[in-house]
Amino acid sequence: MNLERIGLAFRLCALCLGLLFLFPPTGSAQPVKVGDMQVDPKDFSPDKDPQTRTAPCLACHGEHAGGDIDFGPDVHFGTPALRGMRRDYLKQSLIAFKTASRAHKEMQTIASMLDEQTIDFMARTFAAYPAAPLKTAEEIESLAKTDPRFRKGQAIAEQGVPEKGVPACMTCHGASGEGIADLGPRLAGQNSLYIQQQFADYANKTRQTAQAEVMQPVAAGLSADEIEAVAAFYQELASEDAP
Repeated sequence: MNLERIGLAFRLCALCLGLLFLFPPTGSAQPVKVGDMQVDPKDFSPDKDPQTRTAPCLACHGEHAGGDIDFGPDVHFGTPALRGMRRDYLKQSLIAFKTASRAHKEMQTIASMLDEQTIDFMARTFAAYPAAPLKTAEEIESLAKTDPRFRKGQAIAEQGVPEKGVPACMTCHGASGEGIADLGPRLAGQNSLYIQQQFADYANKTRQTAQAEVMQPVAAGLSADEIEAVAAFYQELASEDAP
């Protein structure tokens, strides 16, 4: 074997080890404490039924994958709604947690248990959940008349803040917050605490995903009150009733 072949073999081995690190086989680790849950990596294995595989996800993201904040009286965070999200966005998010381009202790632990097939399964499964229905135009108009914070968030979402160089949110997230493929995910009905946290993650650059280049200047350009208003606006755009 000449030096060129030895070098090629070495590079192939390095590539295989890298892929193994990125997508380790599920079922090989012991149960791990994630938050208040004990999560067994074996439950994510393809030989398990879909309910078993998704149960740890739904425990935090809500029975209908609509997000949750019901984790105790002193909770100041929320898990995002997964329903209504596109498959490719969910898949990219899990890979981002796995590769640490998104920083989140619990989600990085969970993502480290998932191989490529399981990531695709999770993205496909939750993308198939029906999205929460949007409020009617009459309901939105009524909220805008009676709720100043909602009205303020609506103005930013629809018009941006030109003097700060902040574009309208609807440009990437759709006129009703329904999301636009390859631009921005659905925000309608999204947990307001989660939305506020994403602004913070973009601002402090702990979220370095495909959207970061656009969102970092936006996060830096909005005040805390403006971010809270936008988050509240988008949370209220969808019905709270589970489909």
